[in-house]
Amino acid sequence: MESLRTVISRLFADVQDPGTTPLEDTNRKYCGYFSRRPPKRRRVSVLHPGNDTTDPFSSDDSAMIAYLLQTSRLDYDALAQDFLRASVVGNMSEQLKVIMLKYREPPLTLVKTTRLLAFLNHLLMTTPITPKSTSGGTGYPSYHHSHNQQQQQPFPLGQLFEDLTLTLSLRTTPANNSSVPLLIWVVTIQFMLSCLRNNSPQALYNAGVATPVILGIIKHILLELTRLPATNMNSAQKKCFAVGKQMLDLFLIRDQPLSSLGPNGQSSPEDQSPTAVTPSAGSSIGNVSYYDVVYSFPELYGHFLNSAQTSVTPQPAIANHNVWLMTLQYMITSITQDHRMFERTPTLMVAVNIIKHVLREINTLPANLSTTQVNCLNKGKELINLLLLGPMRDGAGVVSHYDIIVALPDVYGDFLHGTFAQSVHWTMEKFINELGKRRRHLAFLMMPPDASWPLISQLSRRHEYNDLTTRTSYHMFKGDLIEFVKEGNSTNIETHFRDMLFQRASMDEFRQLELSLTQSGYDTTQIRKAMVAKVRDVLQCIQQHSKTERRNPANDVKDESSQPIREDIKMRIPSNLDLWELMTETADQLYSFVTAEYFTYEDILQDFYDLVYKPNGEEYPPGAKYHLTKDNGLIWLLLQLFFIDKVAKKVIPGDFEGDESLFGKLIALYNEDQTESEDAFSLRDLALQCTIYLQRQSIKDIANIKMRHPRIAPSLKYAGVCHHIQTYFTHEYHAHVADNTLLRSLSIQEMTVIAMQSQIRQDVVPYTLYVYLVPTDSEIGTLGNQESTYAKGGTVSYKFLDLQSVSAKHRLLQVIYKMMLDNDIGPRYQTNQQSANTAASITCVPPSVIDVVYKLLYSAPCSSELMIKEVFDKIRRCDKVYKTKHDDELSGLFHYIRYSVSYLEHRQIYRVLESFVFNLARMQMDVKLLRSLDDPNRDKPIWFAESETVARAMVTSISRLIKTRGQADIKTEQIYRVLSSLFEYRLDWSPEALSYFPDAVRSFYTDSQSPNQRIPTRPVINPNNLRQQVMGNKALSAYLLQGSTEHEQVMKQVFSKTENQGSLLCMIWIMAVMRGSMDIFHMASVRKLLLLVMPARVDTHAVDLVDFILKVDYSTASPDLPFKLLDTMIWKYQWVNFTNIISALAKGSGSPDRTAKAFQYVQYLLLESPEFNKRVNKWLSLGFSPRYWTEEDFHEKLMQYLSEFPEYHEYEAYAVAQQSTQHPVLDPPLQPQMPVYFTNIVSDFVPFLEVLIARLIEYAQTDLLLAILDRYGKLFYYHNGPLSYVCNLLLYYYPNDTLNDPRVCKRIVRLLDFEQYDLAPEAVAYAQNDEMDGRLFDAGYYERVVHKLAGNLNPQKCAPRSNPNLPERHFREIGSPAVEGITMAMLEIILTPVPPTTIVKCILDLVLQRGTNQVGVSALTIHATGLLLASLPSDHFVRPIWEELNNLIMHNPCLLEVSEPCRLIRCGMPKRTNGKYFMSQSLPDMTSTAALRDSMSSRLRKAMVHPYIFNDYTYNMHNYSTNTPNCFLALFHSLLHYSSLDVFGILLEYLRSLRQKPDTLKTDVQLLYVCFLLGPALHRIEKLDNNNTDAEFVIELMHMVKQVTTLMDMKDGWSTQALEQTFDFLHHIRSRFVKSPELASQLKEIIKSMSAPISQRLIRLVTHEA
Repeated sequence: MESLRTVISRLFADVQDPGTTPLEDTNRKYCGYFSRRPPKRRRVSVLHPGNDTTDPFSSDDSAMIAYLLQTSRLDYDALAQDFLRASVVGNMSEQLKVIMLKYREPPLTLVKTTRLLAFLNHLLMTTPITPKSTSGGTGYPSYHHSHNQQQQQPFPLGQLFEDLTLTLSLRTTPANNSSVPLLIWVVTIQFMLSCLRNNSPQALYNAGVATPVILGIIKHILLELTRLPATNMNSAQKKCFAVGKQMLDLFLIRDQPLSSLGPNGQSSPEDQSPTAVTPSAGSSIGNVSYYDVVYSFPELYGHFLNSAQTSVTPQPAIANHNVWLMTLQYMITSITQDHRMFERTPTLMVAVNIIKHVLREINTLPANLSTTQVNCLNKGKELINLLLLGPMRDGAGVVSHYDIIVALPDVYGDFLHGTFAQSVHWTMEKFINELGKRRRHLAFLMMPPDASWPLISQLSRRHEYNDLTTRTSYHMFKGDLIEFVKEGNSTNIETHFRDMLFQRASMDEFRQLELSLTQSGYDTTQIRKAMVAKVRDVLQCIQQHSKTERRNPANDVKDESSQPIREDIKMRIPSNLDLWELMTETADQLYSFVTAEYFTYEDILQDFYDLVYKPNGEEYPPGAKYHLTKDNGLIWLLLQLFFIDKVAKKVIPGDFEGDESLFGKLIALYNEDQTESEDAFSLRDLALQCTIYLQRQSIKDIANIKMRHPRIAPSLKYAGVCHHIQTYFTHEYHAHVADNTLLRSLSIQEMTVIAMQSQIRQDVVPYTLYVYLVPTDSEIGTLGNQESTYAKGGTVSYKFLDLQSVSAKHRLLQVIYKMMLDNDIGPRYQTNQQSANTAASITCVPPSVIDVVYKLLYSAPCSSELMIKEVFDKIRRCDKVYKTKHDDELSGLFHYIRYSVSYLEHRQIYRVLESFVFNLARMQMDVKLLRSLDDPNRDKPIWFAESETVARAMVTSISRLIKTRGQADIKTEQIYRVLSSLFEYRLDWSPEALSYFPDAVRSFYTDSQSPNQRIPTRPVINPNNLRQQVMGNKALSAYLLQGSTEHEQVMKQVFSKTENQGSLLCMIWIMAVMRGSMDIFHMASVRKLLLLVMPARVDTHAVDLVDFILKVDYSTASPDLPFKLLDTMIWKYQWVNFTNIISALAKGSGSPDRTAKAFQYVQYLLLESPEFNKRVNKWLSLGFSPRYWTEEDFHEKLMQYLSEFPEYHEYEAYAVAQQSTQHPVLDPPLQPQMPVYFTNIVSDFVPFLEVLIARLIEYAQTDLLLAILDRYGKLFYYHNGPLSYVCNLLLYYYPNDTLNDPRVCKRIVRLLDFEQYDLAPEAVAYAQNDEMDGRLFDAGYYERVVHKLAGNLNPQKCAPRSNPNLPERHFREIGSPAVEGITMAMLEIILTPVPPTTIVKCILDLVLQRGTNQVGVSALTIHATGLLLASLPSDHFVRPIWEELNNLIMHNPCLLEVSEPCRLIRCGMPKRTNGKYFMSQSLPDMTSTAALRDSMSSRLRKAMVHPYIFNDYTYNMHNYSTNTPNCFLALFHSLLHYSSLDVFGILLEYLRSLRQKPDTLKTDVQLLYVCFLLGPALHRIEKLDNNNTDAEFVIELMHMVKQVTTLMDMKDGWSTQALEQTFDFLHHIRSRFVKSPELASQLKEIIKSMSAPISQRLIRLVTHEA
């Protein structure tokens, strides 16, 4: 260690010490570094040794640098020997580390540096890097011979370089000489270069110069070079840059000689000298590429590794052209000298970030470029081209065009309205524009030719609510989508709301959609825009159907009604009054939204004003798009809002207290001409006058109102009408409200007068109506029994209620609910002292009040929604009585009654509840029912454990929903869970029933591994065993036959157990059979035992009874005995319910023998027995109206029916007959009697007739079916949904031999009341005429069906009644015009006896403009077609479409040609002309590739035809450029959009068959067409239950790519337009390629088998990160 201290002390002695030798002249220019032998000096070049054997110290041609040759006389040889002696063998590195630490101590001076380098030079002479024994003359020259030693360990050069590198710095400080760090930089790096160049790479590696060391040196030099000035460097700084770059060149440029660039980006004179040394092949040191530097240097290149990482001055900056040109050159060289680098680095993310950085930097250049800036620009473009197109310029780069397209918004901002947020530098415009074209082509690929699919409220699947603008995969197309939506080619949030408004969706649907928008950050003001659009559409519809000519009083129709109206209040009634239902519906919706504060009165008034007036205050001309002429309907709608509390108390008074600006806008909407027109309607046209009269107390100085608002003058002549109406109403109606006939048979004139009164006084009309409905002193009536009493009041017509203002309807409902329905103990009656006793005896709500509530709920469903929810909450609270602990709120109506349906004890109420549940189960229309039933948190594990009938009805509904609506995204396991939770025992089904179940349901009952096998089987009652048990049980016989009191307690104990109750009816039956009569029993005893059974289990015990009856063998002597006995049980004693027996007979299970016997009983009960037939005849004779909302005497008719055919619920029929009284004395006594409003056996039978018809169809019982339909078909007029039932029945069983029988099919259709539906005349005629065949169903018929459906889907047309005799929209079976339209269209198609292939061909001829159809149809017509075909059975109506599609792809001439050839997009270089730079236009592409060689005329034709195939449909139609492939694309995506996910399995099958055809795909246009088929549907494919299906689509697509590209010889950077679009699409969906390692591996093998360069372009789809 002493020797080492001596070396350090002598080596770094203070140069200022007086004992040292004076410094020599330092001003002399001298380039030598060390003296060979003192005192003799020679020029020494350690940096550039000659290659010959002459003097190794040849002159250095580099620029001269002033530095000290020697600072003092030091014997470096002696120092080196001392150092070696101080170093133990193999531990030289530690001693060097000590010296370097001492050297690095500040201050770092040139003297210290020269001494250290001189010392190291002598040390290397003594201990060479390459030992002599292995150097072979390649190491240091022969002057090392004086240090001949034994072979040593390699010199620790790597460590030494690491330490030296840390001393390099280009930082300058004012305190020091600014040139010193620069001199040290040059000297040190030249020393390092000398060491590196004079040794072999292997020797350097052994000496520790490995990749980490090299990376450290490169990173340090790069970082320091960035500290140099960007411009105006002095000579020393230039030398530093050149020397540093030489070091970088040595490490980074290896395989080919490349000229090093000087500081200004051009080859410097120094570098171009004859002695300039550049690396040659085979002389590479290390294996480092510049991309290794990028990855290992996040401090400098972090923005390349992570785009989120930002820096104030990211490197390289184009402003520093020295660093820019050098860095980019290294990036380029690293790739060009090793083409296989693409397989390793750079990764996609880094390459994209590099390109983004280059683009950002180029965008900072000025418009006028200098030569240096052009060089920088070109170098950046060269790098982009290399990363994009690859070294061979064939497109096989590390990034794709798609990757750059995705990255452009990060550089230039969002692309909106045809431009980026930031301007693009002019030199990049062409490149960016070409990429923009590719993005737009991809946008068109991912968007269908037309995506303006109407939302079908109540029928839409979840994906239909998410339009293109809400899908994450479409964010890169945001700018294109805005234009697409703006042009009406795609739906958006506003169109969704508009469709929902048109289709009368519930407020809950609006809330759910609005909530989803709020959570996703979308603008919820779209609801208001949709509302305004609907108002405009409705008013335009009414205007189009109205006579605008001025009214001639001479032509007025005289009022011949029994109530002549006074002239001063005579109302004008339009001829098109049937259209007023549109205004009623719109007002209800508007009122509800303002009440719920979705928008304000001020906003909606301004929107209405903007509909009529331009911003400058002028009116829009008639026919202006999206605008409206002045219309009094706008004022009438606004008037409805005046009664909302917030508007009435704050907004309106505040306006009148201020400048009356709102009132002024309201007046501006008034149309005097409309008031005087032929179709004037006083209720609407006097709305302004009503407004003034209503707010007369708030208007200041009302006498001078005309002065402030001149436009109001024309309306003032009607101002007195309001006062006259109020006086008339007070005298004629309010004063005679006790008369219960006051409002009967009112004329439209009178109704309108009262409706006007509801607009000028808020509460007068509703309160008057309530008193009229529930008078304080009236006659008392009964509701089916003496206990159920009500106050007889008047009745109100539905037309009268429809005309009332929304507020009046709402207030009347509020009063009725508060007084009649809110109290849990019953209605509250207003009484005076005289009638107090009478009121106390009234227990029930009057049926007329229930009738009014029903009509009001239908007339104003949105504003009445709160009341409906309150009613359901009451049901929920009642349900909670039957459970002990509180339950969370759950969705789905079944959750409201899940306990009541099992534990309710009141038999009369339970019968109503059971009927309700049964109907509710069968009327479901959405598979979300399964999600509701699959509730993991429910306390009740089995939904309908006690009722087999309801459980079977639910299974049938689930099967129908899945079969007609598709399984969607519901997992099969979820279906299994629901089916397992319906009934406590295993449900068995006959093969005939199972054959029509969908696969998911059928497998549950047939698969031996399904959960159904774990459900216990139902206990079976054996007739023989039961017979023996009855015969041996004397106590049972004594009690049932004689009523033995001593056995009563025992019998009650036995049958109070649930497991014994199922056999009770069977025992009664066997005893009756043995004695040949049902009259033998002691009826009181039978009743006591039957009452032990819970009401919920009565239905299931009826099934047990029927099964038992069908198993018993009866005597042939009396074959009619069982029929008579069953008749007696049902009708005489009413021990079993008729509907339960019918349901049990047709339950759909059992052996063929059981089925045959069951149909015999059905035939007897319905056709041979007179009992039920008498009841039906009585019902029909009373003339119940199928339009029950028009009937004001329904209750009287019902009571008349029940008086003749009473119905009992507690087995008291025998006692009523014996005691001849409706109130017999019974033990146990009757439960409290409930009122009867609607319940009766005839009405209850109708839904069970559905079950029976289904079973008769399954078992092909044609004759019995025909007889039953003929006898009871008319009852379906009273069905709650006959159209839905008939349509679903025909769809569910299609095709079916029984239904194919025209006799059956026509009778099924005749179940409809044709006067209530707008069915096609041909369909009605066919159904009504048994002799008519199907020849009238020609192509024109199917075209009319499609066009009518399109009209019903169009919100702009408002779907007014085509026939005034049809029911009002809100009272129809289906209130939504769209849902009603699609239901009728399906029925009109499915009832025809025409093969599906023929039907599909006729419809396709219309859409594809084939045959006589030469005019393009609207996009909405195509969507209507897609909706219709998707709703029909897919196996029969969708498969022909796939066959047509395959035929189109393989044979359409437009698809059989290769698209236009093109060169791959690249960055062009600006040319210099006359001292200025500009971008030259590309010359026409020419190619010698056979597949792409076309004449110019052929290329022009392709350029014209090819885009129209993939253009948006509406553009093609308007420009007379429609074509079959484009039309088919639009139809195809409409079909997929409206189809269930199940359709994709069929699509995959056909795609596979398309690929496997002998005549394979040949052209890129065919391939692109397939991509256009799949692109817009991919978001749904990934939701398939079977995850493999998604992968199979991708595999099929990649096979097709291989098929097509194999036939195309792509070389020299050539491609085609269609192929490039296909590649962009593949990159867009590449995340699907790596969903699983198996899929990625499979795709990789397919891609590898493709021809070059396609395989190289696509291989990164599965080998790089997505």
